[in-house]
Amino acid sequence: MRPNDLHSRAAGGQQTLRAPSARVHLTVLRGLPPIMDSLGVACEPILKLAKLNRADLDDPTRSAPFADLDRLVGLCVRETECDHFGLLMGQYVNTQTFGVAGRLARNAPSVGAALIDLAAYFVLHDNGGSINVSIHEGSVTFSYGIHVTGLRNADQDYDMAVAAMVNIMRRLCGSTWRPDAVLLPRRRPKNVRPYRDHFMAPLRFDSLLAAIVFPERCLTMPIVDADPLLRSLLAENASIAMARQDPVTHGDVRKAIRLLLLTRQCSRAEVARRLGLHERALGRRLQASGTTFQRLLDETREEIARQLLCDTDIPAARVATALGYGDATVFTRAFTRWTGHTPSGFRARLSR
Repeated sequence: MRPNDLHSRAAGGQQTLRAPSARVHLTVLRGLPPIMDSLGVACEPILKLAKLNRADLDDPTRSAPFADLDRLVGLCVRETECDHFGLLMGQYVNTQTFGVAGRLARNAPSVGAALIDLAAYFVLHDNGGSINVSIHEGSVTFSYGIHVTGLRNADQDYDMAVAAMVNIMRRLCGSTWRPDAVLLPRRRPKNVRPYRDHFMAPLRFDSLLAAIVFPERCLTMPIVDADPLLRSLLAENASIAMARQDPVTHGDVRKAIRLLLLTRQCSRAEVARRLGLHERALGRRLQASGTTFQRLLDETREEIARQLLCDTDIPAARVATALGYGDATVFTRAFTRWTGHTPSGFRARLSR
């Protein structure tokens, strides 16, 4: 039994706020047919199970629930027996994959402006995850976080995302570009060579984030063939599309909480600021929708804890610190309340 299968089955206890509206555009799966063909496995039967065909993967208007794509990737892993299938998928992702967000980035005046565009408009392509760019002491951390609960193949999803990040940077900076480090929130795989071959950089498995790290100077690099006129037209279209998005939702709050938790800046005031709201206004909106900030914080902590305990070998004490607990025993009590198991007991069940 795969650990992620048990992760899903062991997800009893406190009910979490799921995000049935979390969707991703099918263009992210363009690499599936050629990868399956290269591995000697027919992709049509697998696509048929998902009620898809090859043409759907090239249709920029088609999307599917994030959880369905996660299951599809897991099925591909099992059928091909390729444990780095997500990594291979990410190698087919580029700026074009992300629709208007990617085209905006491709026509930005600099790499920094491109990443800002991609982060700002990424929700138009994928509202089950989010991109963040942070700078600290001359280094940039370009990260991706998933905000959909109950996924069985998060390790593959994160492999795909980080491989895609490197592809994007190579498209913007040149084909020989390489990061200073690659962070993956998964256990070290038995075969590391495919990861080394693609990333050509130091690999850090068992990380809290899915991210690449590179020098801040990269942000000022110009994008030589950018089209300013096209960019202005794309920006107008993107703004119109963003205006059609739903107002602040529970999912938006969870995204902000997850990001701020893992950067150790999480507070209700900071989450509200990130969402463009006053702290009291955020509280009123959550109360009106039948929840509280503390409940969303606890649910987000639980989901992150489950993923890290399932997919990595990070010590429980470090998980506790990452989730904002000053005392590991407080985390242990909270996790036991959520799942009925201590962190060590939860991991022991996964290894059976």
